[in-house]
Amino acid sequence: MICLAIFTVGCAGVTSPTAEQVILYKDESAVPDNCEKLGEVTASVCANTTPCPAEVMKKNIRERAFIDYDADVVWLYNTTLSGTKVVGYGIAYQCY
Repeated sequence: MICLAIFTVGCAGVTSPTAEQVILYKDESAVPDNCEKLGEVTASVCANTTPCPAEVMKKNIRERAFIDYDADVVWLYNTTLSGTKVVGYGIAYQCY
């Protein structure tokens, strides 16, 4: 599998309008009680050609949660390095 490079200027600005609509939590207990689980989401980026791969993966998983489920929250429960990819695993939520 070939990794495509996504270049950004520094790590601070890794975001998108879609991703900005979704709050990311790293701790499940931080997810508000009034949220309904919608489903699992995953995202991955090439670790050796993407600047700030963990930050880009977080942006991508927030986008997936919004696009796939119209979610407004995602809990990032696991991050792994799989070969040359940083892979994030999360649960999408809709909060009321």
